[in-house]
Amino acid sequence: MIDFDKFKTNPFYLRDKDVEWVRDTLGKMTTEEKTGQLFFLIAYEPDKEYLEKLTEDIRAGGVMCRVMSRENVIKTVSSLQKASKIPMLIAANLEAGGNGICSDGTKVGSQMMIAATGKKEYAAALGAICADEGLAVGANYAFAPIVDIDYNFRNPITNTRTFGSDFETVLGCASEYLRECQKRGVACSIKHFPGDGRDERDQHLCTTVNDLSVGDWDKTYGKIYKTLIDEGAKTVMVGHIMQPAYSKLLSPSITDEEVLPASLSEELLNGLLREKLGFNGLIITDAT
Repeated sequence: MIDFDKFKTNPFYLRDKDVEWVRDTLGKMTTEEKTGQLFFLIAYEPDKEYLEKLTEDIRAGGVMCRVMSRENVIKTVSSLQKASKIPMLIAANLEAGGNGICSDGTKVGSQMMIAATGKKEYAAALGAICADEGLAVGANYAFAPIVDIDYNFRNPITNTRTFGSDFETVLGCASEYLRECQKRGVACSIKHFPGDGRDERDQHLCTTVNDLSVGDWDKTYGKIYKTLIDEGAKTVMVGHIMQPAYSKLLSPSITDEEVLPASLSEELLNGLLREKLGFNGLIITDAT
């Protein structure tokens, strides 16, 4: 049974008429349509046949646009929204500027470059530019900001995409980005829960490990996630990253062999993210 009243609280704050739209729309959907909404696929170009498959056959809930020309982004998004019965989430890696979706978008700078200035207002400006330029071509969802901590500079994914190795700096800059981006009507996805930047491997290719103790995780990654959740982050992107200390705390009988990455872990998704951190928004996985 769905508690529709929860949509009236953080992070969505829907009005009664909006909740009724959700209730009515969901009630009219077939099982196949509901299943399709669980998928968030990818678009590289305005390929009519491919886009029709996403909207008419799969009935996907959203699409991530890879970088295209302005004309191709607009064609792609227009085709998707026109063909979809339910308005789609249109996302991109709007991490360093509008160039995350559009080849002629503004590149402001990597997150680490922004943090290196020592001025959080530049992180706010980054969020504003990402939102404004994303909206201009039809995006409504930023797969950003990255709230990983650059503890291991050899990590092939995080490094300069993070706001650095100091968690307070990461939190301060991410908070500014989040506020400005969502204020303009673009949903943010803080990523990659439960925290990348400890391992040396690419969590897109294999399961990696966040090896912090429960106490150290709470003081760093945990503080970042809890603060940004309380500040209204609408979505959390979950990585293929283990957090063994929390898995074992929340499920004491679990063996080493049974510890799963967060993208598959009931104890990390429900016990930690939903219950302990109080997240009431949308959970999306990183690339599967």
